Amino acid sequence: PIGGAAASAGIVSSLGRDLGPRGGGNQYNDFIQIDAPINQGNSGGPTFDLRGQVVGMNSMIFSPSGGSVGIGFAIPATTIHDVVAQLKEHGHVSRGYLGVSIQTVTPDIASSMGLKDGANGALVAEVVPNGPAAKAGFEQGDIVTAINGQHVEDSRDLTRKVALVPSGQSATF
Repeated sequence: PIGGAAASAGIVSSLGRDLGPRGGGNQYNDFIQIDAPINQGNSGGPTFDLRGQVVGMNSMIFSPSGGSVGIGFAIPATTIHDVVAQLKEHGHVSRGYLGVSIQTVTPDIASSMGLKDGANGALVAEVVPNGPAAKAGFEQGDIVTAINGQHVEDSRDLTRKVALVPSGQSATF
């Protein structure tokens, strides 16, 4: 109805989706994929779980033709919570910055480097001159396996964990 509210029902089909820059995402978001007919204009609307709790915010749809094909994406509520808290406190969002180009440690890379723990971590492909990593002694070829005692799965995981470190604060690698 005109001026009325509408609701869609669907299922969460995937968590932690990385849509990349071409998908409208960025390296800081792990999207919730929802198989539901979310229509254009529903961005910003809530995604609820079966208990009626907000678990995300609808942000985009997969739409090769411009209409809904039943695949939508939501930003997790935990991400929204963190961003809103920073906006309230500082008026802007600040994320940690390391100053490296990284890639995921694949089984082939792990084997060629003689790593016994297998394919985990992020390989430092390049260090930005005069950046925080350069000042801390990072070098090309280093492999980051943990930050502040938290295991690093891959390059995507490292990017997200670095982003959570407040700007200007030190971290242990």
